[in-house]
Amino acid sequence: MADRVANCNSLNIKKEIVISNADLPLHCPTSDSAGWCSHPRVFLAIEASKTRSIRCPYCSTKYRLSNEK
Repeated sequence: MADRVANCNSLNIKKEIVISNADLPLHCPTSDSAGWCSHPRVFLAIEASKTRSIRCPYCSTKYRLSNEK
């Protein structure tokens, strides 16, 4: 099981998902996430981030809030 989690984290460290305001509130995993790589749902306060990006503490997927309104 630990190997599977490590593989998930290493795959997602390179993954960036761009979201819009319509996708808020942001949670990970999203409905598009693979079932084998799921973890408990965590809400991410991306709108409070100065860089408009945030990384999931479980799977390391990076989310970026687009500039579009």
